[in-house]
Amino acid sequence: MPNCDMDAPLDAIAFLARSENRVRVLRTVAAETRTRQELREGLRVSRTTLGRVLNEFEDRGWVERTGEGYTTTPAADAILEAFVPLLETVEGIQNLGEAVEWLPPPARSVDLRHFRDATVTTPTPDNPAAPFDRGLELIRDAGRYRGLTSTAIPSYVQVLREGLVRDDLDFEGVIEGGFLETLRTEPERADPWYDFADTETAWVHHRPVPINMHVLDDLALLWLGEHDEEGLAVYGLLESDDPAVVSWAESLYEEYRTESELLDRSMLPGQ
Repeated sequence: MPNCDMDAPLDAIAFLARSENRVRVLRTVAAETRTRQELREGLRVSRTTLGRVLNEFEDRGWVERTGEGYTTTPAADAILEAFVPLLETVEGIQNLGEAVEWLPPPARSVDLRHFRDATVTTPTPDNPAAPFDRGLELIRDAGRYRGLTSTAIPSYVQVLREGLVRDDLDFEGVIEGGFLETLRTEPERADPWYDFADTETAWVHHRPVPINMHVLDDLALLWLGEHDEEGLAVYGLLESDDPAVVSWAESLYEEYRTESELLDRSMLPGQ
């Protein structure tokens, strides 16, 4: 009979959490019944280590042996159901580092565990423009683009316009209405926007847009930073191909586009 009265709850959690091998073995057995040989080869752990871990789990009633191999018990499945999201959330926070403080407000609704494989590009002494260069590189290679922004970087707009004119970029974008005032004060920047208006590929949102993001094919890009009196102070660029993040970004874009007005030439300077 398993010993069910071994530890206080926190001790039981600590028992699992303080050993990466225990976590790996338990998650692997939970995913599919495995023999001891399959576990040893798949996880690349020693015979001694694996034997000790399996014995410990059997003593706690977390795994049991069947004719086909080792399988988890309902107790272990319940523990993993609560433990794994916490583990992945910590992994996400650790991966983001200080960038977790720079996420735009709408992105804070995303479960942080989905950022555990995200990449953050920040300025470096050798290249202060590294985030902007990285974003431009990714946009140049994209076949599909959806953008939701409060402003527009001229070099980005030019690349998007070129892709649209060449007809090798599926382009759509939503821009905050306040950006139109920028075009009125800097009319030399307006030319690409005439093309966007003529092709009906840009929309104007007449309320503040609290995020700057691009969705490229199956990749979401989020600008990271803090708002000051002059607008967004950019600290970095986050890129994620996690399906949950991309799906969230797509849905947010669609939400804003639905509430926006199609850009018309009459909104642009000189018209």
